Amino acid sequence: MLTTMRLLSLLLLLLTALPVATQTEVNQLDTLTVELWPDYDRPAMLVILTGTLPESAALPATVTIPLPAEAEINAVARFNEVDVLVTDVEWAATDGGMTLTTPDRSFHVEYYSPYVSSDNEVTYGFAWTSDLAIGSVAAVVQQPVAATDITIVPAPSGSVTRADGLRYHQIDPRPVAAGEPFTVDVTYTVDAPVLSAPSVSPAATTAPAATAAAPDGGLLGDLSPWWLLLIPAALALLVGAWALGRRTGSGRTRKPRPNRTTRPATTRPAGEGAARFCHQCGQGATAGDVFCRKCGTKLK
Repeated sequence: MLTTMRLLSLLLLLLTALPVATQTEVNQLDTLTVELWPDYDRPAMLVILTGTLPESAALPATVTIPLPAEAEINAVARFNEVDVLVTDVEWAATDGGMTLTTPDRSFHVEYYSPYVSSDNEVTYGFAWTSDLAIGSVAAVVQQPVAATDITIVPAPSGSVTRADGLRYHQIDPRPVAAGEPFTVDVTYTVDAPVLSAPSVSPAATTAPAATAAAPDGGLLGDLSPWWLLLIPAALALLVGAWALGRRTGSGRTRKPRPNRTTRPATTRPAGEGAARFCHQCGQGATAGDVFCRKCGTKLK
């Protein structure tokens, strides 16, 4: 029993020694880029948020960002070391936003939000107010393929046509303090509802929700190889302790059962028959007697 307890104690010690990743809540971002894509692949505003964490942030890091109540999440991801989107980011909705945990210094969030449409005019207002202090916030507005008379506030500093053939209006970046609102208002006119996505070249690289790569392994992926060998060894110790406990029971030992054998049959000596008596006088006779030893009568 003592050996079993020692094995279990050793197993508990090994398991508690495994490294556990801790999460750190960040209160600032280095950069945040807000992209607004109206009428891209549905009649709504597609909002794309891409943020980077400061170099001093401990990883994995938890970030809380504001979202409108009507937001419909399309993707939550991160950029890995080769700038590929990986959708292994854990997140949860909160009151007025969402909290996500990223193992890298970046995050990528996409959501759809309804706009207001009246006759041929579409309006949308983006608003951001959070507890995060951001070193630089930039905004980009994609002009719908069928839009005319587009108005953006604050006014863009320039525009560029990307490889997808669509026009993008750029708003100069600026720092945003914690609790300070950041807003972008978009108004445009359309003669008929036309989505931009069907007109985009398949070779374009600006499409939302990039295909996610496989997760990088999580907690076990961060463990060194000798820790991975230690886990099955610990499990083997547990199985051995259980088996030993079943054998020893409460510490008493059983006496071995004697082997049962068949009692040997009793045999008469060779030549020994039934007892003989003289029929005349009753005197006992032995084997081989012909006449009675007492009266001399011939024995039968």
